[in-house]
Amino acid sequence: MARLHAALLLAALVLPALAGADADPAVAALRGDPSLKVRTQAAIVLGQRGSPEAVRALRRAVAEDPAAAVRLAAVSALGRLEATRARPTLQAAALADPDPAVRAAAARALAALGPVTLTVEVAGGPSGARLSEALSRQLSERGMALAANGELRLQPKVNVEVGDGGGRTTFEAHGSLVVVDGDGRLDLLESQARASVAGLVPDSRRGAYVITVVEAVARGLGDDLAARLGRR
Repeated sequence: MARLHAALLLAALVLPALAGADADPAVAALRGDPSLKVRTQAAIVLGQRGSPEAVRALRRAVAEDPAAAVRLAAVSALGRLEATRARPTLQAAALADPDPAVRAAAARALAALGPVTLTVEVAGGPSGARLSEALSRQLSERGMALAANGELRLQPKVNVEVGDGGGRTTFEAHGSLVVVDGDGRLDLLESQARASVAGLVPDSRRGAYVITVVEAVARGLGDDLAARLGRR
């Protein structure tokens, strides 16, 4: 009777997939069916679809399902879908899943995804465009992939203060970078740079020093981001 029940459930999952029907039955089965075979088949079925709901269910299975066979099927399904949004889940599985087959499959799926793609948004303010341009250049020089619709959205910001005092002109730039991933999670990086020049710098030359400190901020943010991505 148990085998008949599983067979009927498998048919219910596979036939809607072939017909392009809604993914809800497979999602429900993957999340809660007591049969290991049914959950594994549900992951395979969801790997034939690219809906956000399917990807969410597969990610949850990779992170939470107690059966290695189900986690392996879910990892393989995400790899088949080339679901870049699942990169954090695959990275966690590649590093920490207790089953070596799951870890190996997650590593293969990550390799197939390729590098993380980044989108640098244009910062506001007088020096914002300069910072965004400099940051894009810094990231490109580090071999990072820039795209119009990247996996990570980078939102830079910079404020430059110029002061005269004590016979010197100082230029201080304070920059920040908000990193937003596909799940809407935020990370914040900060960098600052300062230049002090003897004498009072005339207005006609101040722009060059502003560029210098903004470029330095971009280098700092680029270094910090590279380090963060190296740990992702």
